[in-house]
Amino acid sequence: MPTPPSITTRLLRLIVEHASISQSDLKVRSSLSMSAVSQATNKLLNKGIIRELGLRKVSMGRPKTLLGINPDFTCVIGVQLNTERNLIVMTDLAGTLIGEQQISIGKLTPKQLGDALAKFMKSTASHRHIGAIGLAISGVVDPDSGRCLRSFLLDWNNVDIASQLTERFSIPVFIENDANALALASVVFGQIGQSSSAILATFGQGIGAGIIINRQLYRGRHGNAGEIGNGLLGDGSEKELESVASSRAILQYLLNHDPDIDKRNPPRTLQELELNPSPMAIETLTNAGHHLGVSLANLSIAFDPDIVYLTTEPQTVSRILFDQVLQSFQKYRLRVTPQVTPLHFLTESRMWAQGAAGFAVNRLLDMLASEIDNEKQVN
Repeated sequence: MPTPPSITTRLLRLIVEHASISQSDLKVRSSLSMSAVSQATNKLLNKGIIRELGLRKVSMGRPKTLLGINPDFTCVIGVQLNTERNLIVMTDLAGTLIGEQQISIGKLTPKQLGDALAKFMKSTASHRHIGAIGLAISGVVDPDSGRCLRSFLLDWNNVDIASQLTERFSIPVFIENDANALALASVVFGQIGQSSSAILATFGQGIGAGIIINRQLYRGRHGNAGEIGNGLLGDGSEKELESVASSRAILQYLLNHDPDIDKRNPPRTLQELELNPSPMAIETLTNAGHHLGVSLANLSIAFDPDIVYLTTEPQTVSRILFDQVLQSFQKYRLRVTPQVTPLHFLTESRMWAQGAAGFAVNRLLDMLASEIDNEKQVN
């Protein structure tokens, strides 16, 4: 079983999640004594990890001093490595974008990735302190060991990428599956607001989902929870969702079967496909949207989240497909209570890279809290 978070870690997570919060509110939300809250927050203030944000007036008694993360304490780097784009970004601890650099898409060796990071640091981060690097990888990863177990995109098998980059840059490096990275960052940087549970599905050349329950990432027994692209369709065909509804499957199917497609200059993205869709393209997009919507509806029935997001790169947006996703989701989602789960779409181009930065912030703050706790034990 995982080790319960320390007092300092629990309080730091609450401060990050609520953006601004008083010690008395921390006491209520953590169920800790005011003495324990004061000792931990004073340590965090002395280290400069958090800061006082001013006073909040209350109806009775003294105004409360609000605490929040100090965004300038350090910076983090987030790296997006997926089928749609490879991108490096730098953010502060609050998620504010400081710089970005696109790198070549497709297969990268660990050395090539390290060289790209070195170039980015030299041009963008030469005068800044970098606390951690986060990698959001399209593939199967082991976050604890820092290994990429398998990534078809990168052609990596059992690559200890985190230790290689840590050794090169002397900076903590964390890795995560790209869907899980996005889900973790949504808690750290606030995209899901005060929701306690959410599903963030990713759509592109692959399909996956990050699942948040009680504001924690749910991984499943073997770390593969959310691999909905491998789920079977409910039409008896025994086909997997990704083989029918992913952007790669849609474009490949039309290239092979649609007589109206220009074989010499076929559309490379769903965005291009929608500029002048053929009848077969409309039918294929509608069918893919239906199966994806049903899959998300089933996922929402299984986990009953506060909200479901479908996330994709701008070039993968298809209004035909997304309209059908929404129709099928609304038709098949759980209806046993008056409250129905909403589905929203996210199409921000940097979100996976910023997701990598977000989960790096999460891991870094846990590390900083642990260092403070260790200092307390020594003293």
